[in-house]
Amino acid sequence: MSLATAGSFWLTPRGGGTSAVGGIRTAMTGDRAEAEAETPPAGRAPQGPHDAETQARVLDALLADSGGSRSGLGSALDQLRSCEGTATGLATLQRITAARREQVVQVDALGTGELDGGDAVKARLTRALTASFNADEAFLAWATRQEAGCGRAWSGDDDYRRGLAFSGEATTAKRGFLKLWNPLARRYGLPVRDEHEI
Repeated sequence: MSLATAGSFWLTPRGGGTSAVGGIRTAMTGDRAEAEAETPPAGRAPQGPHDAETQARVLDALLADSGGSRSGLGSALDQLRSCEGTATGLATLQRITAARREQVVQVDALGTGELDGGDAVKARLTRALTASFNADEAFLAWATRQEAGCGRAWSGDDDYRRGLAFSGEATTAKRGFLKLWNPLARRYGLPVRDEHEI
């Protein structure tokens, strides 16, 4: 699910080019519709939408995109652990990791200043998505070796264990985010979510 621009809100385009934020550099790719990037006048920084409901809806669209990109993670890990369908499992992890990297970039561009507690909402979502990205990246490092020469002694692998640790951090961070977000979602008639939906 792509995120459309709202007001003067802008997103990094997915169809090409690169973006860097927080030390993460990423190529924006994908077969979803390209988000149009708006170029602000010289000397002015891009701004988010100035209406609280619009900001909430843009954030909700990012959450929906996040939930969709996460689909297949469990089955991919099962395939790699069991040494059955490892190529498919690896491809799924590559897709999930790339999508999560893009979401970390996108959340940095979100305008949340008009939402009640908007700065805290954005900070907690950034923490959750970053931990999820770190988990996916660690699992991907393990999966790449596992697919190349599958072995069943995966539970002690350093990257696999790192993935589990970051996954736990992500779950905790998502719960903290949802404590702030779900009341706002109800206010604006948006879906209330659980941590597994992010």
